[in-house]
Order: sequence, then structure tokens, then C-alpha cells
Amino acid sequence: MANQLQIGPQPGGQAQQVINERGDNYGSLIVAETQGKYQELTRLGYTFAARSGAAAAIPVNTTCTNAPTLWNLANSNKLVVPLKIILSMATLGTYVIDGFTLMGEANMGSNAATGLPFPTFSNIAPTSLRLGGNYSATSQFANASVTWTTQPSALMDLGMGQNIQGTAATGAPYSQLSFDLDGTVVMNPGTAICVAAATAASSATYWTTIIFAELPYNPGY
Repeated sequence: MANQLQIGPQPGGQAQQVINERGDNYGSLIVAETQGKYQELTRLGYTFAARSGAAAAIPVNTTCTNAPTLWNLANSNKLVVPLKIILSMATLGTYVIDGFTLMGEANMGSNAATGLPFPTFSNIAPTSLRLGGNYSATSQFANASVTWTTQPSALMDLGMGQNIQGTAATGAPYSQLSFDLDGTVVMNPGTAICVAAATAASSATYWTTIIFAELPYNPGY
């Protein structure tokens, strides 16, 4: 049977539409995933990777200076949806059992300067995941030089961490850490998130990547 769906105004200026979709005998829409989870967002040029310029320690969440930070500027006219956070260890540090926390804050403005929410912010431009598509992100990312006037609030624990032991020569093997946010966080213009350590920071260093989508901002959505 066919279900009739009424779709409101779409990103990119498409008008409201009525579409017939295949449904089951209970009136539910039948959905089959025939492509990757984020393929359509990437095809549209909406997805980007923000990657640290150099491996760095993850600071404790009471002082997020130089924490991997994603900033949706207040004048971006975009909704930013973080998709994945990936941490890959570069160097082993002193022993610590550590977990990671996602932090966030609103009213972060569009510029970095003394007296503003970000006194310093050295942007590492995110890369479009639509290779060859000539798309640029409005969001900014920093991990080597970023300071917060007010420390951000804890949003969620990421349920991953490291039990770091030994030296680079004798340390135990580790696996890459990856967290799929699955749409649980949406960033309005003028907001920022960062990844911080839930317990005492370690001298271990990580390559950090935040994969995110930038969507056209429709007020009320």
C-alpha cells in the first residue's frame, strides 16, 4: 500500500510537497537503507571533518584550555550536528584511568578577542568530506590554541576512555576510540562544544577528529 506524506519546506528552498511512499499493512512507512548512514548528507556537501593540527593532551573538564573545540559562529546561519568523535592515541603518558566528556556552551559569539567568550581561538579549517566538491565550512575548530572565558558545562559522558600504563616501548595495545552521537546534539548558531577528560588529565596525546554536518538554519526547526 502507499502512504501519503506531506513534507514541509525543505533546505535549499524547495517548496512543500506531497509524496507517496510505500507502507506496510499497518500504515507504517517501509524503510530500507541502501546507502551509508551519512552518504546523503555528504552528497549534499553538508559533512566536514575537523582534525587536530597536531596530537595533543586532552585537558581535564574543569579547565578546557586547548581542548578540541568545535564552534558554530553566531553569524553562520547554520545548524551544526556533530556526527562522530574519534580519538587516536599518538603517545603514551603517565598512568591514569581516564574517561572523556562532551562539554558545551551557548552565547559564544562570532569573534575571538580579549573579553569575549573565546579570548583566543586558532582555527584549523575543517575539511569537506565531499571530495572535489568545493564546499567550505563556516564552523571553526581548534585544539592547540583555544581558551574559554567561562568554562563550558558538561553535556554527556562519552562512555569511552583509556587505561594508560607504561611507556611507549612497553605500553599495552589500545584501540581507536570512536563515539557516534547519532543526532543527540544539535548546535544552534553561537554555540560551541569540546572534548575534555572526566578525571585528571594525562600526558598522553591524541589525534582528535570531530565529524559534523552543517545544515541550513530554518528558524523554528
